[in-house]
Amino acid sequence: MNHYLLKACFISTLISFASCKNESSLSSSTEYDPTKDVVLTSFYPLEGGARDKILLDGENFGTNPSKIKVYFNKTQAKVISSSGERIYALVPRLPGENPTISVVVGADSVVYKNNFTYRTQALVSTVTGNGVKTFTPGTLSEATVYGKYLELDREGNIFMSWRDGNTAGSSTATFGVARINESQNIVTPLIQATADTRVLYANGLTVDRSTGILTAAHESVQEVMFTFDPKEAWYPRQRNMKYSTSDYASIVVGDRYKNFITFSPWDGNLYTRYRDGKVARINPQTLEAKIIHQGPYGSQYGQAINPAKPWELYITLHSNASPVEFRQGIMVLDLRDPNGTGGFKRLNAPGGSAFKDGPIEDALFNYPKDIKFDNDGNMFVADYGNHCIRMVSPEGVVTTVAGQPGKSGYKDGGPTESLFNEPWGVAVNELGHIYIADWSNARIRKLVIE
Repeated sequence: MNHYLLKACFISTLISFASCKNESSLSSSTEYDPTKDVVLTSFYPLEGGARDKILLDGENFGTNPSKIKVYFNKTQAKVISSSGERIYALVPRLPGENPTISVVVGADSVVYKNNFTYRTQALVSTVTGNGVKTFTPGTLSEATVYGKYLELDREGNIFMSWRDGNTAGSSTATFGVARINESQNIVTPLIQATADTRVLYANGLTVDRSTGILTAAHESVQEVMFTFDPKEAWYPRQRNMKYSTSDYASIVVGDRYKNFITFSPWDGNLYTRYRDGKVARINPQTLEAKIIHQGPYGSQYGQAINPAKPWELYITLHSNASPVEFRQGIMVLDLRDPNGTGGFKRLNAPGGSAFKDGPIEDALFNYPKDIKFDNDGNMFVADYGNHCIRMVSPEGVVTTVAGQPGKSGYKDGGPTESLFNEPWGVAVNELGHIYIADWSNARIRKLVIE
């Protein structure tokens, strides 16, 4: 009896040992081996959109997802898990057209032979406004808006500047800045006045998203800007920039108009530009201001910082720009060396009042107005004259993401069926949702791209 029991125990131990050995062998075989190549075989599905699940097959991936990076072009995907021979990941948002998929493990970086077909899924909806070209506060369904420029904070507040109304030029036309909040179902003014009593003539707005402080430049007074601090319930406060005597005197009085001010997280400063082409840097704490660049003359209709490269200041110029090669263009100024040889340059093709997608050096716009970026470095352009929203990818490829080029109207829905009428302002939240001041439709629209 004991003999059989001993034999049974021995067999059981042997089986157990073999099982452990097999498990150990299996475990070691699925760990990343830096002495061997990472091999890619196939992926499935072959096409899809943002946040779709994708399985990437191959060899020598390892089982630690934190040590595996997957890229669709240059956009990083979220890796959920890996068996060593199969990676489970999520397709990233807006990686570009027909992206290549690359897998990086350790020092190995390998690219699949076939491209992925990325399907953009977009939907345009209306947030507030009903076509009446005045400003009236209230709930989202009751309010009327005639906004030109937009900005957002981290808390979901949309800030809108407006002017003129449907009584433009009269004493009853109002100018102001408003707060719109979807979750609170409210549109309310932060500052509002008629033309003859206004103290702020606001256009482009900017938010320091770490503090939530909103800043607006007074268009027609060289040194004046206003701040709205959420800790003070966005009470408007006038701030006067402090220029040196020589810098202040250098600003051409007839071209003193500064339509924009932009916060840069790169150095914590604000940047504004005058119509005479001067760009100024402002310390938001001390208000010390300095002219750092002299660029081309021209009215301005957009300005933004690229959060992926926060030393890059982007500017759109109007058709009165001089020299003529800067008209209707998207420019970039490198704040690290604003007076260097590559400090200020045009990105898109010369010409204007036209439409063309493709590489940005070939792309054409029709009075490009406001510009804003998402956190991945995609630029969104309100293409006013083409009645659509364009996107410039980090790789410099221009595509139309909503609206029908050259066709004005008002219609919500998918990207190819939606219609806009002279969109003017844009803003992008932390989720990448784009808000649009659809000016001639007197509405605030929302574009969600997946």
